[in-house]
This record gives sequence, C-alpha cells and structure tokens, in this order.
Amino acid sequence: MNDFFHFVVAFFEVISTSAPHIYHSTLLLSPRTSSVRKLYEPYAFPLVRVVQGIPVSWEPIVATSSHRVPIHNIVWSPCSRYIAVSSGDPPMIEILDALTLRQLHKFDSQDRHEWLSFSPDSRSLTQFSLSRSRLTTQDLQTGGQINTIPFISHTADSRYLSSTYSVDGKMFAVAYRDSESTGISTYNLLSGTHTHSHRAPDGHIVAPIWTHGEFLRFVTVKPGSITVWEVGFTSTHTLTKVESLPTPGNDHHFQPILFLPTLSRLAFYRYEEVMIWDARDSKLLLNTSGDRPMSFSSDGQFFACGTPDEEIHLWKESPAGYLLHRKIIPGITKEVGCDHVHHSIEPFLSPDGESIIASMGYKIHLWRTTDPITSLSSVPTRPTGEDDFILEFSPDGSLVAIARKGEKTATVLDLKSGNPRLVIDTGVGVHSMRVTEDAIVVAGKGWIIAWNLPAGEHVLGARADVDDNVRAMTFSHPELFPKRSQSVAISPDLNYAVITRGLKGSEGLDIFDLSTGNHLVGTATDYALAPWITPDGCEVWFSSHGGWKINKDGKSNIIGLDPLPKNAQPSGGYYWSSPHDHHFTGDGSWIFNSRKKRLMWFPQHWRHALWDWTWNGWFLGSLNYELPEPVIIDLSE
Repeated sequence: MNDFFHFVVAFFEVISTSAPHIYHSTLLLSPRTSSVRKLYEPYAFPLVRVVQGIPVSWEPIVATSSHRVPIHNIVWSPCSRYIAVSSGDPPMIEILDALTLRQLHKFDSQDRHEWLSFSPDSRSLTQFSLSRSRLTTQDLQTGGQINTIPFISHTADSRYLSSTYSVDGKMFAVAYRDSESTGISTYNLLSGTHTHSHRAPDGHIVAPIWTHGEFLRFVTVKPGSITVWEVGFTSTHTLTKVESLPTPGNDHHFQPILFLPTLSRLAFYRYEEVMIWDARDSKLLLNTSGDRPMSFSSDGQFFACGTPDEEIHLWKESPAGYLLHRKIIPGITKEVGCDHVHHSIEPFLSPDGESIIASMGYKIHLWRTTDPITSLSSVPTRPTGEDDFILEFSPDGSLVAIARKGEKTATVLDLKSGNPRLVIDTGVGVHSMRVTEDAIVVAGKGWIIAWNLPAGEHVLGARADVDDNVRAMTFSHPELFPKRSQSVAISPDLNYAVITRGLKGSEGLDIFDLSTGNHLVGTATDYALAPWITPDGCEVWFSSHGGWKINKDGKSNIIGLDPLPKNAQPSGGYYWSSPHDHHFTGDGSWIFNSRKKRLMWFPQHWRHALWDWTWNGWFLGSLNYELPEPVIIDLSE
C-alpha cells in the first residue's frame, strides 16, 4: 500500500494529463525496487530508453512544487489539506493540494510581501499587506474578494507577528510589533471595520496568538517568566491575566520564538541553539543545535527546525523528551537563477503533524512524517551547486564521459548497455573532458591528461589511474591561472583547449595547444562564463551570452579571435537544441518529437535551466544539480 501511495502521488501530474503514459512514462520512471514496477513492468510500453537516472528506491521527497519567482510566504490550512503560497512581484497567491502540491486555485494580488491566514473552515484566506497597510480576505471557491480593511497601528513601522480567527470566522485578530512595543488589533470581517486595539501590558508578545473559546489569547515574555493573557475580539471585553509560567533562567540572550498553547511549551533560540521548555512542569525537553524558523504540530508530537548545516531536523515527542525522528537534507541550497545568494531553509509542519514542507528560493518540497524511517536511507549527500556534474558525449554517440566537477574520478559509460567502460582516478580535480571512440582527455587547473580507452566494445568495468595516461602536460603562462578556478573546454579534434579567466579586472579567455601546452592566443571579455566549442571547432561560446570566431591560418594554427555579432547563432546550433527537433514544453514537463507526439513525462526533480540539457544526436543528457547522478535518455524511436 505504501508503494502504491508513492506511485500515485509521484506521478499524479502525468496520470491526470495523459493516462496512457502510465505505460509510456510512469512504469519506466518507477524506482527499480518498486513493487508497482515489479508487478506491471511487463505491461510497460516506453517510447524512450533511460540509460541512466532511474532511482533505486522512492525519493524521500514526496512532491515538489517549482516556481519561476521567489516564494514570499507559505501557510497550512487548519484541516491540513491545503497550502497557500505567495510568490512573485507583483505577488500571486496559489492554493496547493497538500498531498501532491498540485495547484488548485490561483489569483493575483496587488499587495507585496503578504502574510497569509486561512479561516477556521479553510474556505477563505486573509492576507496582511505591509506595503499597503491593509487586510484583504479572499473567497477561495470563487476567487473573489470578500472585503478589504485598513490595518490600524500606532506607528508606521509596524511589523506582522501572528493572527487568529474567532471560532465562527467572523472576527480576525492581528498581533504586530513596532518601535515602541507589541499590540493586537481586532477586525470585524463581515462589516469590514476595525473593532479594537490592545497594547501588550507586560513584555513582548510571542507568536502565535490563538483562539480560546470566545476569546483570543497571547503570551508575553520577560526574563524569568511568561504570562498568558486573554482578551475579547470586541472592545466590550477587557484584558485579563490568565496565568504566569516560568522560563529557564533570566538569560536575556534567550529569544522566545514560538509558543505551543495546547501544551504550554516555549521554543527558544540562543545563538545556534534551539531549546524547548515545558513551562507547565518547568523542565527542558530539548536542547540542540538549530536555527530559525521553527514549527510545531498542533498536538506537539512533532517539532521541526532548520540547522546551521542547512538541514531540517524533525523531532518526535517521547516520555524522555523530544528524540530525533528524521534528519532531512533538502538538497536545495542553491537554486538555478539565484546565483550565490544564500537562502534560509524554512520548515513548516502541517497542523496534524503528518507532513512537512520546506521552502527556499524557488521550490517547495514535501515529505510525509509518517513514512517509514528506512525510506530516508537513500538520501544523497547534499550537492554543491548547479555546475556539480560534467557530461560529454562522444561524437558518434556510443560513449559518454561523466565526472563531478572538481573531483578526481571520471567515468566513461557505454551508452548501449549503460555500463561503465572505464573508471579513471585522474589525480587532478576535473574541470572539463572530451571523449572520442578511443580516447578521453581530462582538463584540470593548469593540466591536461589523456588516456586511451580499452579496445573492444565488450570491455567493461576497466580501471585506470594517473600513471596509465598516454599524455600529460602543464600549460605555459601560469600567470594566466589565478587562484580562482577557471572553466575549460576541449576542442572536438583534441588539438586545443579554451580556458576562461574569471578574476575581476582580468576576465578573458585563452587558447592552448594540447600537444605542447603552449599558449596560442588570448583576449579580454566582458564575461567569463563556462565556454563551449561548436562541433566544427571554429567557434567558442558562453551559453547564450555571445561567441568568438577562432581564426586559423593555412596550417590550421590558431592565430586570432574575433567577436561574433550579438545576433549570431552558433554554427551547428546550441548544445541544448535537439538536432531531430525534439522539444520540451514551456515548464519542462514533457518531451515532444517533431510531430508533437508526447514521448516522455519529465519528473519535477529532473526539470532545470535550459543550458543544463545536452543533446547529442538522439541522446539527451540532464545535469540537474539536485540529482545524485546525471540523467541520460535515448530518444531513438
């Protein structure tokens, strides 16, 4: 049953779009150990062949939602069935199914950087806008606005803390912080009016505020104690102290972040430590390394927090306190298009505690906390970046060379069988490769090393190291190689290498003779990105940013470089363009042939930026940095 659940959720998108692709795509893409695959693989009718990339077991991530713009805010519905997401500028609100992350509703918003809150019945959504100082309530069934209410605060620098509805959903309360103190304002959603405002009488309000019967409650904190307060949603009810509870000591460095009302538990943050304090019994339940934000399930059974190592730790309640239930490595530390911007990992537990989502940058990942723990044993080590892998096809399409950038192992695969022909310990960090039918050339920082491939098509699994090379050399002009690593491209005929200089103030490219290591020609550039050489060896390009023509004399010696016009196209086409007119849909979810026939559905975690696809004849190579290995597909129908 667990295997069928994973199958349906993982392939919900393709099944709902094209049911026949259960036989063309989903059975093909199911993990090798999947019970569904073992039972129904004889009935599969794939239109393509996956040479490499099929996982061994189900991904720990149940579902992924990709966004083209940064995500601002995420909130669960009280029923744990929906997720609201605010993203973009101007922002757009999406309502996602919490089981599959499929989009159920979408509507535009005029307000930026919103905080969201579902009504108790999960049928409406209230947005708090800082930019326009107003509350907007949206009907999720019709998409229309119910009302818009100006936000009332005492100062212009107010910041949102938390919010809650009355039990009947007619009243709404917002806790805010400004330069003076913290307070709460209440609103009547039916009449669209502000009802009353309360200043916190003692200390600062700790999120969240919550509804208790006909009243709303909140907690204030000061060194040594926390106080629970109660107030009505209307001005006829006065502020009342409910009880006072102790905190762990008078340390002013403690930062209370989260209060769990049902169990009187307070989550603290201090430097890089996270603590959970049982305020009712005055004891510490958890003390661990962690970071903000943090999240409880409604019953307190689960607690999640990010860590300084960019992981998510999921803790489960036990008689001995909270025990580590799961360590999640999202693998989303760097998103395509984010350059080197760091994003904090934000874990959000569902109210029922059965699911957890993590948001960072442009994606949302979903895990089930109730999945067997053993399902996470296959989590790969977190990748290092979007240029994690290097992949080069041989000209005749019989071989492919694969390496992880900067590491010392290069593998040559036989594309017919998918098995390794040769595994090499190169002795240097690999920056670029070129493979032919009988040789492989590897470029490192200032080095070029070549090996002959084992003779015979059926020789598989051979190994070699740096001592088995047939040619090794260093480049001349070492001053052209600053400490910052360069990108290297090797010509198809193995005669020369193009190396970029990325050091600020000396950006450029240089060409070296591979038989001697001598410097042939160089030029300055306005950009120094990863270069690639056209199949005829006459041009060098930087993705879609521009190219240079390589000038040669009658003896085929390189004598110069000329910039190509801005509107020029590479001779032979871009390496991410199919020579047989295969193409992807705009969101990268389907591969079509030239006759617009659906050949294969692409899973969410295989989709990536355009220039991470490499075409070679009928073969497609995918270098999605979130995967443990490149994906290679044979589309020869």
